[in-house]
Amino acid sequence: MNIEKYKYLGNGKYKVKIGSEDYIIYEDIILKYNILSKNKVDKKELDLYLKDNEFYEAYYKAVSYIDVKLRSSKEIEKYLKKDYSTKIVNNVITRLKDDGYLNESVYAEAYIHDQINLKIVGPLKIKDNLIAQGINESVIEDKLSCYSKKIQNEKIKKVISKEINLNKNKSTIMLKNKILHNLVEKGFYQEDIINCMEEFDFSDNDIYKREYEKTYKKLSSKYSGKELEYKVKQKLYQKGFKN
Repeated sequence: MNIEKYKYLGNGKYKVKIGSEDYIIYEDIILKYNILSKNKVDKKELDLYLKDNEFYEAYYKAVSYIDVKLRSSKEIEKYLKKDYSTKIVNNVITRLKDDGYLNESVYAEAYIHDQINLKIVGPLKIKDNLIAQGINESVIEDKLSCYSKKIQNEKIKKVISKEINLNKNKSTIMLKNKILHNLVEKGFYQEDIINCMEEFDFSDNDIYKREYEKTYKKLSSKYSGKELEYKVKQKLYQKGFKN
């Protein structure tokens, strides 16, 4: 097959007309096989070029993906595997590591700093997320050392304060359970959450009075006397009030 013409497309790619077909071939392949010096190519050679070209297509696609933001090996694998074979994906990941595009330590550090600065999330969830991305646990532990107890407690207290202000009708028990569940879900240590809650006033006397009056009024159309009092206290007990 004759190599009819070349056209440089930019971004390291050429359009090469071979016989009656046009092929988009990366400059890496052009240089590797010295194609510019050839007038003809047989089918075996062309198949080799195209097979090798697929690797570079996947490689540069991954590089562009990383340029948007840092990625882990797992993210690259997931991104590429829908279009490329396992062998190509693995070879691309190896090359990206060799070229410095994939670095567990750098990725973990950047991810942890983003989580600390932009979100309210605890160390346990950060660790779980990084493990899911294939980051080595020892690397995670090393980089998580920047997430001090002081910073964690500040975030915990911020959530506690917000929940107290937003839940003016909940009993102390209900509210504490809600806060505990919420913060455990966010990845904070239960012991730290409980210690921080001890610094807040969870008195629900005023809430109890309001809920009592509201419940009493609601049930008074159905009950009276001791039965009414019993029903009111039963409802309040179900809401976590112990008065």
